[in-house]
Amino acid sequence: MEYFTSLTSSDLERLIKSTTKSLFLCMPSIHKEIAEAIAYLDSLHNMVYQNNVKIHLLIDFDAQTFRQGYGNIGSFNGLRKVEIDIKTLPNNRISFIISDDVGYYLFVESRSLIPADKQIVNAIKIDPVSMVRLKKFFFSTSIEMNFEDELTNAIIDESKQLEKANELLSSQIAQVTKISEQEVKVVSDDLARNPPLKPDYKRIVDFYSNKFQYVKLKFEGSNMQHRKIEIPANALPIADVRLKERLETKLNLFDPESHLSSFKDLSTFKQSVLTIRAEYLKKVKSREESLLDKNKKSEFEKEIETLNKQIETVQNNTVKHIHSLIIQTKENLLEELQDFFIANPKAMFGNRQTNWQGDTDYINSSAKDMAQEVIYKIKWPLAGKLVDEFKLDIQFSDITFEDLKNVKFIKELKEIGLINKEDESQLADFTKGLKLIRK
Repeated sequence: MEYFTSLTSSDLERLIKSTTKSLFLCMPSIHKEIAEAIAYLDSLHNMVYQNNVKIHLLIDFDAQTFRQGYGNIGSFNGLRKVEIDIKTLPNNRISFIISDDVGYYLFVESRSLIPADKQIVNAIKIDPVSMVRLKKFFFSTSIEMNFEDELTNAIIDESKQLEKANELLSSQIAQVTKISEQEVKVVSDDLARNPPLKPDYKRIVDFYSNKFQYVKLKFEGSNMQHRKIEIPANALPIADVRLKERLETKLNLFDPESHLSSFKDLSTFKQSVLTIRAEYLKKVKSREESLLDKNKKSEFEKEIETLNKQIETVQNNTVKHIHSLIIQTKENLLEELQDFFIANPKAMFGNRQTNWQGDTDYINSSAKDMAQEVIYKIKWPLAGKLVDEFKLDIQFSDITFEDLKNVKFIKELKEIGLINKEDESQLADFTKGLKLIRK
């Protein structure tokens, strides 16, 4: 990987899970995804490989650290249960990871390692000598190591790198640009329209962001039993109203009467999703997303994890039924088309031929060929691809400053029980204060 690089949470998780000997991680605190990767690493080596990889964590264990959005107490408690070595260094904001012989300085943000909307340069590769110095300074009380020998080996490794000095210097150059007057105007105008939050306002937003958040939960592919067949415009030999009317009920990909038996597992799974939605997610009229009480987030995520594990079973139990139903639909449509062409020979022959009149065998044979040609032109879905669309899509997003100054939204929060009367009064004062400032 490059010397200056971008590490997402997923990249960091992969690096943690790939550790084989020792992991050193120093951050203000631990986010849920990172904690899960560490727990996975620990269980993999202790229970499967039986080789006990060394894991050392250093955080700033303080309530204010959690309030600022650096991880959460649940992740910390989860790692304590599996007896991970966690130490604290108050007021430390130096972040880095060393996995075996690879290390990176991490420039983290409070709520995530990297913003979801853009990729940013947020990591610098650590040289061998600095890795030893970091271990000595931050972890000397946790590990037994001959630091002098480690440093000697690191200096040797580093000297080998210096032999490629020209290559190292020419490998990367930042795309730095001059700030134009136009950019100054754009940023200034943007700040004038939407100024940064004052500390007191930011504290209020952070406080309520830690109480509840937005959630979008969607079961993709769940309405497949209502799909219709699309017959290409050039597939039918004529644009006949009678034919279209006859085909209308046959254009459903699946027979409605087959739903209960063939889609039993799918219907049961959908009901489970609805049950979890009803239990954990609250809906307000003014917002598209649902709202989740963060005190219940851990339980909610466990329920979603359980459902995700069930999806493969639903797919396996449904795919054969779907395949059979598609074949049956083809046969039904073929029969309907064939019957129509037999009853309406001119739909096939027009006025150009007369030798078909009275020749029943010829009409029947032509009707079968014409019907099969129409069936062939239709793009039929594959059962396997349809069940592959089954997926639980879940997106979390935080409450914003704009949300909390909306009087209607605050009232709705009170109605669904996410805030109490005291919260409502505080937010009402917050909104009034904003109006006074802007007068």
